Amino acid sequence: MKKKISWALGLLLLWGCAAPVELQKQTFTIELGKDVYANPALYVKDGKNYHTEDMSVVSVSRGIAKKENRFISLGKEYLVVGEYDFKIKNGSQEIPFRIKIKDTQPPTLTNTPKETSVAAGSVIDWDSVFEANDLSGVSYEAPLGITDAVGEQDIVVKITDRYGNKIEQPIKVIVHG
Repeated sequence: MKKKISWALGLLLLWGCAAPVELQKQTFTIELGKDVYANPALYVKDGKNYHTEDMSVVSVSRGIAKKENRFISLGKEYLVVGEYDFKIKNGSQEIPFRIKIKDTQPPTLTNTPKETSVAAGSVIDWDSVFEANDLSGVSYEAPLGITDAVGEQDIVVKITDRYGNKIEQPIKVIVHG
């Protein structure tokens, strides 16, 4: 009788260990520039209850490399904006999921001067004034004709990345002759 109980308990334990792995969610959204790790425990529901060290995360999408324990776009140190397919391998089980990289953050400014001085009729290089940074690139928008006449003007420069995230920076433009 003890053998039958031990055998039944052994089967029950074996069945429990082979239970299918569930994900926390099907799509994970991560901010551009943040590390995307190849750690199954980050994606598996109740990861501490599984032997995630026996699992692996594999990229299904093209153009992705695994560097150390994180995924990057080829030629970059991060995954660029987009949607990528992955799967967790757990023995013969493969669990597909998706990671969506989004850019929701505005550019950052290295400089925030209160004023800038330029010659009349010149073109202002806003990048040298503010030195804005963003992984998606930046563009500057300022009022037209601000260097046409000598004098001072208080303006607002809009600094935007390619995904429409922006910051508005006030500055006094001093135009001299």
